[in-house]
Amino acid sequence: MNKFNATLAALAFSGAAALHAALPATPKPISYDVDPPVVIDGKLADWQNVPVLADMSGTASLAYNRTKSYDGDKDLSGIVKMLWQHSGLFISAQVFDDKHVQAFPAKPWAGDHVDLRLDMTPDAAKDRETFGDGQFQLIISPGDFQNYKPEVRLVKPQGKTLKGCRVEAEKTADGYNIEAFIPWETLEVKGMTFDKVFAVDVLVSDSDDPKFSQQNYKILGPLPFTNYRDRLVRVVLADGSGNSKLCTPEKVLSDTEKSVNVEKPQIITFELTADEVNKFDYLLNFQARAVSAKPAGFGSNMLNVEVNGKMLQAEQLFGLPATFTMRSGRSLGMIGPSGSLTLPWSNSFEGVDKHKDYAVPGRKSCDFAFSLAGLLKEGKNTITFKVMPTALHRKNKFPMAVGKVALTIVPKGTLVDTTKPPTGKLDKFEPETPAALPVYSTVQQKGNAVAFKLNDVTVTVKSEFLTKGGKWGDLSNTAIKHTRKVERTDAYILVRDKFVNTSNEDLVLLQKHTMTLPGIKTLLVGGTEVSLKYNTERALGTNCTVLGLSDKYAVGMIPWCDALSIHGTAAVNNGAPQLADFQMAIGGNAEYTSEFIIVPWLNADYYSWINQARRIIGSNYPITLLSGFWNHNDATKYSIKVQKKMIDNFGINAVTQSNNCVPDAQGRPTRGTDLIQGDLTQYHAMRKLLDKHYPQGNVKQLIYFHCYLDTTVANLTRYANDRMVLADGSHTVYSISPGGNYLHCILPTEGGWAEVGEEWIDMIINKIGADGIFWDEFVRSNVEYVYNKNMWDGVSADVNRNNGTIKRKKSSVALLSLEWRLKMVRKLRAADKALIINGAPATHTMRQEKLQSMFETGSISNVLLGHLGTPVALGDHLTERKFTDAWKVMLRALDFGGLYCVYVTRKVYPEYPTMTKWMYPFTPIELHKGYLIGQERIITKNSGLFGWGDNSDFEAVVFGPNGQVTDRYPVKKVVIDGKTYAEVRIPGLCAAVIIRK
Repeated sequence: MNKFNATLAALAFSGAAALHAALPATPKPISYDVDPPVVIDGKLADWQNVPVLADMSGTASLAYNRTKSYDGDKDLSGIVKMLWQHSGLFISAQVFDDKHVQAFPAKPWAGDHVDLRLDMTPDAAKDRETFGDGQFQLIISPGDFQNYKPEVRLVKPQGKTLKGCRVEAEKTADGYNIEAFIPWETLEVKGMTFDKVFAVDVLVSDSDDPKFSQQNYKILGPLPFTNYRDRLVRVVLADGSGNSKLCTPEKVLSDTEKSVNVEKPQIITFELTADEVNKFDYLLNFQARAVSAKPAGFGSNMLNVEVNGKMLQAEQLFGLPATFTMRSGRSLGMIGPSGSLTLPWSNSFEGVDKHKDYAVPGRKSCDFAFSLAGLLKEGKNTITFKVMPTALHRKNKFPMAVGKVALTIVPKGTLVDTTKPPTGKLDKFEPETPAALPVYSTVQQKGNAVAFKLNDVTVTVKSEFLTKGGKWGDLSNTAIKHTRKVERTDAYILVRDKFVNTSNEDLVLLQKHTMTLPGIKTLLVGGTEVSLKYNTERALGTNCTVLGLSDKYAVGMIPWCDALSIHGTAAVNNGAPQLADFQMAIGGNAEYTSEFIIVPWLNADYYSWINQARRIIGSNYPITLLSGFWNHNDATKYSIKVQKKMIDNFGINAVTQSNNCVPDAQGRPTRGTDLIQGDLTQYHAMRKLLDKHYPQGNVKQLIYFHCYLDTTVANLTRYANDRMVLADGSHTVYSISPGGNYLHCILPTEGGWAEVGEEWIDMIINKIGADGIFWDEFVRSNVEYVYNKNMWDGVSADVNRNNGTIKRKKSSVALLSLEWRLKMVRKLRAADKALIINGAPATHTMRQEKLQSMFETGSISNVLLGHLGTPVALGDHLTERKFTDAWKVMLRALDFGGLYCVYVTRKVYPEYPTMTKWMYPFTPIELHKGYLIGQERIITKNSGLFGWGDNSDFEAVVFGPNGQVTDRYPVKKVVIDGKTYAEVRIPGLCAAVIIRK
């Protein structure tokens, strides 16, 4: 279907149809499943931050309505998501179906199910439209929730046996949830990794009457539905943030190499319709080099590019700096005054990039991009690659080569080149002027409703409760007695509910608090927007905030007790936000006090409000430790010189050694007793290195610790009662690996496995003499709730929301372990030992301990989880392979209001000092998108006028697009109304640290 002529003289589009037919479909990304991995248990709370692959609401996706029985979204709709790991593919579906029918185990496709179609080889045998080798159809059935269990059934190819699949489903009030894991191996593919492409379709099928098979179904792919391969939707295996280089639409104009010299220009022509000119902008991407037998540096004033008669100049150069620096340290201009490009002398389009002297860090030297915004027209367009006829070129006729030439198509007006510093007026950024508190007035309590005034509007939070024998409302005429106290403070309103179970029976105690904010337009849960158009629920997460925004005001709710922090659900009910606990139970004759706060604010902005919440909680304490991980045998494998470079160039002051420094006989990382009794050589070697080369103690040694996973087989029986039990009564291991005893999940119970945990901590402190610990997965690992019959946390249960009865009691891992973890934290503090935890404290109790946290950033938005504590992004081990990768993550962390610490130090350390060396200590004043204001310093990737709202003096350090200190963008000092500001003008991929004097 390619309408492009292979010759350079006449490459032409033939109208819009040709353009669109030739454009490849942009694949949909499937995100990598970052740690902790999802658990295949039918519960979808751990999927809540995964991007939606298919929203099957409405009729746009309705492909089949056999008996004309479709009766709206309550009859059939669904949300489908996918994740992947190197072991296989994960799929989840939240299905809305008001009548569940799955009556024929032998024919699961006859009842309610999810149909997954896969083409693992979409580019093979393209002339074959039907399924064959490389294509699969799987039926994922939820069963009937009684006798017929969930299953994955292979329909095509016939005769093949599925191996290693896992599936679980859970009945819900509106339908069912289902999730499954399919190993790549059973799909007959190998080497599935980032940027691999395949094709899928997903059908959600409904049958409300056993007499009819598949009455209706909705689909992911385009209508009309067929069984042909060409209608499947292409997907790509993306990173943990859903990014892939294949997700940008591109049209290749030429992919064969062509020669150019002073006597031989090359021309490409193509056509655009009026719509294509008016609706889109275009980026010209191409490869070019000066031809030589081997890499031989760069030549200036070599190649010009002309578009529709206009010579491209430096102002059209896109995403590339005006100058660049080779690895040798020499700098050159990218483009001359006449528009002539500087090209590398090379024998290939990659050769220079591997050269020890000529390579340009962070750039492929033969790749160029120009914005064509405003240069293209309806009809015929011409691109000419030419050489200016200077005396030098006429004499030598230097040969040049042009490689792949392509257009990237983007929506009109979106081509903004951030590689150039801004000019003109800059915005001011300084701490917000303190508000006159309280910002609210006229608090009234009527029954279980709290109302108050925010200037011209009245905000109401109405609470409802449910227990056995009652209905949603108050708890009158039930066995639970309820009293409420509402306390006003300057900054917030505290709502304290005390419950007393007057019976001997364990009882459900559910609560939901519904906010009415006039003019509400936006709901943010943990900093992430949730639609107000649909009734929905999601777990709160460790940034346990429910925030409503109108045009003028912000009102948020935050749990102020442990159980609500852990159980908390954010919901939308008829357009109103809710803070709820749908998992609460109270023991017979027990008492419980639940608390939450209401935080009103006069600025309808998330960061303004979260900064106020942080002030209320007391989250602005010093963040002092910059961690960098040492793995395996790094402490002895690398020379002292290299390890000092790792430490000094990053500015690391907490060398953190992983548990993989102590492998078992098979080379696997150990935990628990295996680690305590293992070979501790690497830990001792690092202790010796730091004592000798950093004798002042300014670089600490931290050692890995984990309290929910053990590799010690003997501990399976020794601490059998502490093994985590799932809802089906089975024990579990970490991740998807079925069976086996490696990495079994365990609870740190006093008098049980907790003695192993404390022995591990004592070994780190006393035997190694380390300065502290890195506590991995501090709150919990991949299991959120356990069903061990020998223990109960006293507050958690699976419940029937309709009648307020307990289905079965369960325990939160975070709550069961809270007391012991608190004991260990205080033990470390008493010994003056440092502590960094992976993840937020999560509970109200732990937030008071003011712990330093870090957050794994396979998905960079995880930094939002730390907004009530210390938002420090741990480098992304999935995508960071060199320092330039780490630099990009460092900047992305700022986009989410976060600092940075180092993951795989040995891979990504820079050859020069970089921004982290000037990042700590940092005592937050305010978090913002793109910049952070601290007591000691301001860190920014944005341009602007930055200050502390006073006349503080400063010094500034600026970092170029490679993360190296640069003087190319000097920071000026300006004084406005008696206040001092740092004038920062930097391009994208740059940053500045403004250090307060």
